[in-house]
Amino acid sequence: MIGRRAATLEVLTPLLSFIGLGLPAGAIGVAWPYMRVSLEAPLSGLGIVIAGWTAAYFVVSTATGALSTRVRTPVLLMAACATAGAGTLGFAVASNLVVLAAASLLVGVGSGLIDATVNAQVSLTRGVRFMGWLHASWAVGAALGPPVVVGSLRATGSWRGAFLAMAILFAGVGVLVGWPRGVVPAEAPGLQSAGQKATSNRRRLLILLVGVFLLGSGIEGATGDWSFTHLTSGRSLSANTAGLSLSLFWISLAAGRMGLGMLGHRLDANRLLDVCLSTVLIGTLSFWLAPPLVSAFIALPLLGLSVSVIFPLLLSLTPVRLGRGMTAHAVGYQLAAGTLGAGGFPAVIGVFLQVFGLRLLGPILTVLAIALLMLHGLSRRVTP
Repeated sequence: MIGRRAATLEVLTPLLSFIGLGLPAGAIGVAWPYMRVSLEAPLSGLGIVIAGWTAAYFVVSTATGALSTRVRTPVLLMAACATAGAGTLGFAVASNLVVLAAASLLVGVGSGLIDATVNAQVSLTRGVRFMGWLHASWAVGAALGPPVVVGSLRATGSWRGAFLAMAILFAGVGVLVGWPRGVVPAEAPGLQSAGQKATSNRRRLLILLVGVFLLGSGIEGATGDWSFTHLTSGRSLSANTAGLSLSLFWISLAAGRMGLGMLGHRLDANRLLDVCLSTVLIGTLSFWLAPPLVSAFIALPLLGLSVSVIFPLLLSLTPVRLGRGMTAHAVGYQLAAGTLGAGGFPAVIGVFLQVFGLRLLGPILTVLAIALLMLHGLSRRVTP
Protein backbone atom coordinates (compact mmCIF):
# COMPACT_ATOMS: atom_id res chain seq x y z
CA MET A 1 0.00 0.00 0.00
CA ILE A 2 2.79 2.39 0.99
CA GLY A 3 4.75 1.41 -2.12
CA ARG A 4 1.76 2.09 -4.34
CA ARG A 5 1.19 5.47 -2.69
CA ALA A 6 4.86 6.41 -3.19
CA ALA A 7 4.67 5.35 -6.84
CA THR A 8 1.56 7.49 -7.34
CA LEU A 9 3.26 10.49 -5.76
CA GLU A 10 6.32 9.90 -7.93
CA VAL A 11 4.09 10.28 -10.99
CA LEU A 12 2.05 13.21 -9.68
CA THR A 13 4.88 15.36 -8.31
CA PRO A 14 6.45 16.33 -11.69
CA LEU A 15 3.01 16.98 -13.16
CA LEU A 16 2.01 19.19 -10.22
CA SER A 17 5.30 21.08 -10.49
CA PHE A 18 4.56 21.90 -14.15
CA ILE A 19 1.01 22.95 -13.37
CA GLY A 20 2.66 25.29 -10.86
CA LEU A 21 5.00 26.61 -13.58
CA GLY A 22 2.09 27.37 -15.88
CA LEU A 23 -0.11 29.13 -13.30
CA PRO A 24 1.83 32.42 -12.90
CA ALA A 25 2.55 32.55 -16.63
CA GLY A 26 -1.17 32.42 -17.37
CA ALA A 27 -2.19 34.64 -14.45
CA ILE A 28 0.12 37.64 -14.69
CA GLY A 29 -1.45 39.20 -17.78
CA VAL A 30 -4.98 38.95 -16.36
CA ALA A 31 -3.93 40.19 -12.93
CA TRP A 32 -1.82 43.11 -14.12
CA PRO A 33 -4.60 45.71 -14.63
CA TYR A 34 -5.60 45.20 -10.99
CA MET A 35 -2.01 44.93 -9.73
CA ARG A 36 -0.92 48.20 -11.30
CA VAL A 37 -3.83 50.06 -9.71
CA SER A 38 -3.05 48.62 -6.26
CA LEU A 39 0.67 49.28 -6.59
CA GLU A 40 0.31 52.61 -8.42
CA ALA A 41 2.56 51.24 -11.17
CA PRO A 42 2.74 52.39 -14.80
CA LEU A 43 1.20 50.27 -17.54
CA SER A 44 4.70 49.49 -18.81
CA GLY A 45 5.63 48.05 -15.41
CA LEU A 46 4.55 44.62 -16.61
CA GLY A 47 7.48 44.69 -19.02
CA ILE A 48 9.89 45.16 -16.11
CA VAL A 49 8.36 42.22 -14.26
CA ILE A 50 8.46 39.92 -17.29
CA ALA A 51 11.99 41.01 -18.23
CA GLY A 52 13.34 40.15 -14.78
CA TRP A 53 11.45 36.88 -14.73
CA THR A 54 12.73 35.90 -18.19
CA ALA A 55 16.34 36.94 -17.55
CA ALA A 56 16.54 34.93 -14.32
CA TYR A 57 14.87 31.95 -16.02
CA PHE A 58 17.40 32.09 -18.88
CA VAL A 59 20.49 32.31 -16.67
CA VAL A 60 19.41 29.55 -14.30
CA SER A 61 18.33 27.19 -17.10
CA THR A 62 21.77 27.54 -18.64
CA ALA A 63 23.50 26.80 -15.33
CA THR A 64 21.31 23.86 -14.28
CA GLY A 65 23.53 21.26 -15.94
CA ALA A 66 26.53 22.35 -13.87
CA LEU A 67 24.41 22.54 -10.70
CA SER A 68 23.11 19.01 -11.22
CA THR A 69 26.65 17.61 -11.03
CA ARG A 70 27.15 19.16 -7.59
CA VAL A 71 23.73 19.02 -5.93
CA ARG A 72 21.48 15.98 -5.49
CA THR A 73 18.29 16.16 -7.55
CA PRO A 74 15.78 16.21 -4.64
CA VAL A 75 17.74 18.98 -2.89
CA LEU A 76 17.87 21.00 -6.12
CA LEU A 77 14.13 20.62 -6.66
CA MET A 78 13.25 21.48 -3.07
CA ALA A 79 15.37 24.63 -3.34
CA ALA A 80 13.67 25.44 -6.67
CA CYS A 81 10.18 25.04 -5.20
CA ALA A 82 11.12 27.14 -2.17
CA THR A 83 12.47 29.91 -4.41
CA ALA A 84 9.46 29.91 -6.74
CA GLY A 85 7.15 29.83 -3.73
CA ALA A 86 8.97 32.78 -2.17
CA GLY A 87 8.65 34.68 -5.44
CA THR A 88 4.91 34.11 -5.81
CA LEU A 89 4.46 34.96 -2.13
CA GLY A 90 6.35 38.17 -2.90
CA PHE A 91 3.81 38.86 -5.64
CA ALA A 92 1.01 38.35 -3.11
CA VAL A 93 2.41 40.78 -0.53
CA ALA A 94 4.15 43.32 -2.82
CA SER A 95 3.56 46.94 -1.86
CA ASN A 96 5.21 48.58 -4.88
CA LEU A 97 6.75 47.84 -8.27
CA VAL A 98 10.28 47.48 -6.85
CA VAL A 99 9.20 44.62 -4.57
CA LEU A 100 7.26 43.05 -7.43
CA ALA A 101 10.31 43.21 -9.73
CA ALA A 102 12.51 41.62 -7.06
CA ALA A 103 9.92 38.87 -6.55
CA SER A 104 9.87 38.24 -10.30
CA LEU A 105 13.58 37.38 -10.15
CA LEU A 106 12.83 34.71 -7.54
CA VAL A 107 10.00 33.32 -9.64
CA GLY A 108 12.35 33.17 -12.63
CA VAL A 109 15.11 31.42 -10.68
CA GLY A 110 12.77 28.85 -9.15
CA SER A 111 10.87 28.22 -12.36
CA GLY A 112 14.06 27.82 -14.40
CA LEU A 113 15.44 25.28 -11.94
CA ILE A 114 12.20 23.29 -11.87
CA ASP A 115 11.83 23.34 -15.65
CA ALA A 116 15.36 22.20 -16.49
CA THR A 117 15.75 19.70 -13.64
CA VAL A 118 12.39 17.98 -14.09
CA ASN A 119 12.77 17.84 -17.88
CA ALA A 120 16.22 16.28 -17.56
CA GLN A 121 14.93 13.82 -14.95
CA VAL A 122 11.97 12.80 -17.11
CA SER A 123 14.02 12.49 -20.30
CA LEU A 124 16.37 10.08 -18.52
CA THR A 125 13.92 8.00 -16.49
CA ARG A 126 10.61 8.05 -18.38
CA GLY A 127 9.39 7.74 -21.96
CA VAL A 128 7.93 10.12 -24.47
CA ARG A 129 4.39 9.59 -23.18
CA PHE A 130 5.20 11.00 -19.76
CA MET A 131 7.04 13.91 -21.40
CA GLY A 132 3.84 14.66 -23.31
CA TRP A 133 1.77 14.67 -20.11
CA LEU A 134 4.41 16.80 -18.40
CA HIS A 135 4.18 19.58 -20.98
CA ALA A 136 0.41 19.24 -21.17
CA SER A 137 0.42 19.93 -17.43
CA TRP A 138 2.12 23.27 -18.08
CA ALA A 139 -0.61 24.13 -20.58
CA VAL A 140 -3.25 23.16 -18.01
CA GLY A 141 -1.59 25.43 -15.45
CA ALA A 142 -1.45 28.33 -17.91
CA ALA A 143 -5.12 27.81 -18.74
CA LEU A 144 -6.03 27.76 -15.02
CA GLY A 145 -4.12 30.95 -14.28
CA PRO A 146 -6.81 33.41 -15.49
CA PRO A 147 -9.73 31.74 -13.67
CA VAL A 148 -7.65 31.55 -10.46
CA VAL A 149 -7.18 35.33 -10.65
CA VAL A 150 -10.86 35.89 -11.42
CA GLY A 151 -11.86 33.58 -8.56
CA SER A 152 -9.61 35.46 -6.15
CA LEU A 153 -11.09 38.79 -7.25
CA ARG A 154 -14.63 37.50 -6.74
CA ALA A 155 -13.93 35.86 -3.38
CA THR A 156 -11.71 38.49 -1.76
CA GLY A 157 -11.88 41.56 -3.98
CA SER A 158 -8.12 41.29 -4.57
CA TRP A 159 -5.70 39.56 -6.94
CA ARG A 160 -3.32 38.73 -4.05
CA GLY A 161 -5.10 35.51 -3.07
CA ALA A 162 -4.32 33.99 -6.47
CA PHE A 163 -0.56 34.31 -5.98
CA LEU A 164 -0.82 33.17 -2.36
CA ALA A 165 -2.48 29.98 -3.63
CA MET A 166 0.41 29.49 -6.09
CA ALA A 167 2.95 29.93 -3.30
CA ILE A 168 1.14 27.25 -1.28
CA LEU A 169 1.18 24.92 -4.30
CA PHE A 170 4.95 25.34 -4.77
CA ALA A 171 5.47 24.70 -1.06
CA GLY A 172 3.35 21.55 -1.28
CA VAL A 173 5.35 20.24 -4.26
CA GLY A 174 8.56 20.91 -2.33
CA VAL A 175 7.23 18.83 0.57
CA LEU A 176 6.36 15.98 -1.81
CA VAL A 177 9.85 16.10 -3.33
CA GLY A 178 11.33 15.69 0.14
CA TRP A 179 8.93 12.91 1.11
CA PRO A 180 10.78 10.37 3.29
CA ARG A 181 10.12 7.47 0.95
CA GLY A 182 11.65 9.29 -2.00
CA VAL A 183 9.10 10.67 -4.43
CA VAL A 184 11.95 11.83 -6.68
CA PRO A 185 14.89 9.42 -7.11
CA ALA A 186 17.98 10.70 -5.33
CA GLU A 187 20.02 10.29 -8.47
CA ALA A 188 18.61 9.61 -11.89
CA PRO A 189 21.02 7.54 -13.98
CA GLY A 190 23.23 9.96 -15.85
CA LEU A 191 21.71 13.14 -14.42
CA GLN A 192 24.51 13.80 -11.98
CA SER A 193 27.29 12.27 -14.00
CA ALA A 194 30.43 14.38 -13.78
CA GLY A 195 30.57 14.52 -17.51
CA GLN A 196 30.67 12.70 -20.77
CA LYS A 197 33.16 13.64 -23.42
CA ALA A 198 31.58 16.18 -25.73
CA THR A 199 32.86 15.16 -29.15
CA SER A 200 32.88 17.64 -32.01
CA ASN A 201 29.80 15.93 -33.47
CA ARG A 202 27.93 16.15 -30.16
CA ARG A 203 28.81 19.82 -29.83
CA ARG A 204 27.64 20.47 -33.39
CA LEU A 205 24.41 18.58 -32.75
CA LEU A 206 23.79 20.48 -29.51
CA ILE A 207 24.18 23.81 -31.33
CA LEU A 208 21.67 22.72 -33.97
CA LEU A 209 19.18 21.51 -31.35
CA VAL A 210 19.51 24.78 -29.45
CA GLY A 211 18.70 26.55 -32.72
CA VAL A 212 15.63 24.36 -33.20
CA PHE A 213 14.42 25.29 -29.71
CA LEU A 214 15.08 28.98 -30.36
CA LEU A 215 13.11 29.05 -33.61
CA GLY A 216 10.34 26.71 -32.45
CA SER A 217 9.66 28.76 -29.33
CA GLY A 218 9.81 31.93 -31.42
CA ILE A 219 7.11 30.65 -33.76
CA GLU A 220 4.92 29.54 -30.86
CA GLY A 221 5.39 32.79 -28.94
CA ALA A 222 4.91 35.09 -31.92
CA THR A 223 1.80 33.23 -33.04
CA GLY A 224 0.28 33.38 -29.58
CA ASP A 225 1.16 37.05 -29.06
CA TRP A 226 0.41 38.55 -32.49
CA SER A 227 -2.19 36.43 -34.28
CA PHE A 228 -5.17 38.14 -32.59
CA THR A 229 -3.96 41.60 -33.61
CA HIS A 230 -3.09 40.32 -37.09
CA LEU A 231 -6.53 38.80 -37.62
CA THR A 232 -8.46 41.82 -36.28
CA SER A 233 -6.49 44.88 -37.38
CA GLY A 234 -4.67 43.25 -40.27
CA ARG A 235 -7.37 41.04 -41.80
CA SER A 236 -10.58 42.66 -40.52
CA LEU A 237 -12.02 39.78 -38.50
CA SER A 238 -14.15 40.63 -35.48
CA ALA A 239 -12.65 40.47 -32.01
CA ASN A 240 -14.96 37.58 -31.07
CA THR A 241 -13.95 35.56 -34.14
CA ALA A 242 -10.24 36.21 -33.67
CA GLY A 243 -10.50 35.46 -29.95
CA LEU A 244 -12.15 32.11 -30.64
CA SER A 245 -9.44 31.33 -33.18
CA LEU A 246 -6.68 32.08 -30.69
CA SER A 247 -8.42 29.92 -28.08
CA LEU A 248 -8.43 27.08 -30.59
CA PHE A 249 -4.69 27.59 -31.09
CA TRP A 250 -4.01 27.10 -27.36
CA ILE A 251 -6.51 24.25 -27.08
CA SER A 252 -4.80 22.50 -30.00
CA LEU A 253 -1.43 22.99 -28.34
CA ALA A 254 -2.65 21.38 -25.13
CA ALA A 255 -4.48 18.61 -27.02
CA GLY A 256 -1.36 17.73 -29.00
CA ARG A 257 0.62 17.22 -25.82
CA MET A 258 -2.16 15.17 -24.27
CA GLY A 259 -2.29 13.08 -27.43
CA LEU A 260 1.45 12.48 -27.15
CA GLY A 261 0.88 11.37 -23.56
CA MET A 262 -1.74 8.83 -24.67
CA LEU A 263 -0.28 7.57 -27.95
CA GLY A 264 3.39 8.53 -27.96
CA HIS A 265 4.57 4.99 -27.25
CA ARG A 266 2.97 3.76 -30.49
CA LEU A 267 4.84 6.18 -32.74
CA ASP A 268 8.47 6.56 -33.73
CA ALA A 269 9.59 9.80 -32.06
CA ASN A 270 11.97 10.82 -34.85
CA ARG A 271 9.42 10.26 -37.59
CA LEU A 272 6.73 12.08 -35.61
CA LEU A 273 9.11 15.01 -35.17
CA ASP A 274 9.77 15.07 -38.93
CA VAL A 275 6.04 15.16 -39.64
CA CYS A 276 5.28 17.86 -37.07
CA LEU A 277 8.04 20.19 -38.24
CA SER A 278 6.89 19.80 -41.83
CA THR A 279 3.35 20.55 -40.71
CA VAL A 280 4.55 23.74 -39.00
CA LEU A 281 5.62 24.99 -42.43
CA ILE A 282 2.26 24.00 -43.93
CA GLY A 283 0.50 25.80 -41.07
CA THR A 284 2.47 29.03 -41.46
CA LEU A 285 2.01 29.06 -45.23
CA SER A 286 -1.73 28.52 -44.81
CA PHE A 287 -1.94 31.22 -42.16
CA TRP A 288 -0.23 33.61 -44.58
CA LEU A 289 -1.92 32.78 -47.89
CA ALA A 290 -5.36 31.36 -47.07
CA PRO A 291 -8.55 33.47 -46.76
CA PRO A 292 -9.02 35.02 -43.29
CA LEU A 293 -11.52 32.49 -41.95
CA VAL A 294 -9.41 29.56 -43.17
CA SER A 295 -6.34 31.13 -41.56
CA ALA A 296 -8.25 31.60 -38.32
CA PHE A 297 -10.03 28.26 -37.98
CA ILE A 298 -7.86 25.79 -39.89
CA ALA A 299 -4.32 27.13 -40.17
CA LEU A 300 -4.00 28.50 -36.64
CA PRO A 301 -5.25 25.33 -34.85
CA LEU A 302 -3.08 23.23 -37.20
CA LEU A 303 -0.09 25.35 -36.22
CA GLY A 304 -0.89 24.92 -32.53
CA LEU A 305 -1.18 21.16 -32.93
CA SER A 306 2.08 20.85 -34.87
CA VAL A 307 4.22 22.97 -32.54
CA SER A 308 2.74 21.36 -29.43
CA VAL A 309 4.87 18.22 -29.47
CA ILE A 310 8.17 19.63 -30.75
CA PHE A 311 9.66 20.36 -27.33
CA PRO A 312 8.46 17.19 -25.57
CA LEU A 313 9.82 15.07 -28.42
CA LEU A 314 13.17 16.85 -28.58
CA LEU A 315 13.63 16.64 -24.82
CA SER A 316 12.73 12.95 -24.67
CA LEU A 317 15.21 12.24 -27.49
CA THR A 318 18.06 14.17 -25.86
CA PRO A 319 19.61 11.20 -23.98
CA VAL A 320 19.53 9.11 -27.15
CA ARG A 321 20.99 11.76 -29.43
CA LEU A 322 23.52 13.41 -27.11
CA GLY A 323 24.19 10.76 -24.49
CA ARG A 324 22.96 10.44 -20.92
CA GLY A 325 25.97 12.20 -19.43
CA MET A 326 25.31 15.36 -21.45
CA THR A 327 21.55 15.36 -20.92
CA ALA A 328 21.34 17.74 -17.94
CA HIS A 329 23.58 20.30 -19.65
CA ALA A 330 21.83 19.94 -23.01
CA VAL A 331 18.33 20.26 -21.53
CA GLY A 332 19.37 23.42 -19.69
CA TYR A 333 20.79 25.00 -22.86
CA GLN A 334 17.76 24.01 -24.91
CA LEU A 335 15.29 25.42 -22.40
CA ALA A 336 17.33 28.63 -22.12
CA ALA A 337 17.13 28.98 -25.90
CA GLY A 338 13.40 28.32 -25.75
CA THR A 339 12.97 31.07 -23.15
CA LEU A 340 14.99 33.50 -25.27
CA GLY A 341 13.00 32.66 -28.40
CA ALA A 342 9.61 32.91 -26.70
CA GLY A 343 10.44 36.36 -25.33
CA GLY A 344 12.77 37.76 -27.96
CA PHE A 345 11.12 36.86 -31.26
CA PRO A 346 7.69 38.37 -30.44
CA ALA A 347 9.40 41.60 -29.37
CA VAL A 348 11.52 41.85 -32.54
CA ILE A 349 8.63 40.83 -34.77
CA GLY A 350 6.51 43.52 -33.12
CA VAL A 351 8.97 46.15 -34.35
CA PHE A 352 8.73 44.83 -37.92
CA LEU A 353 4.94 44.76 -37.76
CA GLN A 354 4.91 48.33 -36.46
CA VAL A 355 7.09 49.53 -39.37
CA PHE A 356 5.87 47.38 -42.26
CA GLY A 357 2.32 46.44 -41.28
CA LEU A 358 0.50 43.55 -39.63
CA ARG A 359 0.17 41.56 -42.86
CA LEU A 360 3.88 40.78 -42.57
CA LEU A 361 3.25 38.28 -39.75
CA GLY A 362 2.47 35.41 -42.13
CA PRO A 363 5.66 35.79 -44.21
CA ILE A 364 7.81 36.14 -41.08
CA LEU A 365 6.37 32.97 -39.52
CA THR A 366 6.90 31.13 -42.81
CA VAL A 367 10.56 32.17 -43.01
CA LEU A 368 11.07 31.03 -39.42
CA ALA A 369 9.37 27.71 -40.21
CA ILE A 370 11.68 27.16 -43.21
CA ALA A 371 14.74 27.90 -41.08
CA LEU A 372 13.39 25.57 -38.37
CA LEU A 373 12.91 22.73 -40.84
CA MET A 374 16.41 23.27 -42.28
CA LEU A 375 18.06 23.17 -38.86
CA HIS A 376 16.15 20.01 -37.99
CA GLY A 377 17.23 18.42 -41.28
CA LEU A 378 20.85 19.25 -40.54
CA SER A 379 20.55 17.84 -37.01
CA ARG A 380 19.23 14.55 -38.39
CA ARG A 381 22.37 14.21 -40.51
CA VAL A 382 24.78 14.55 -37.57
CA THR A 383 25.93 11.29 -36.04
CA PRO A 384 26.80 11.70 -32.32
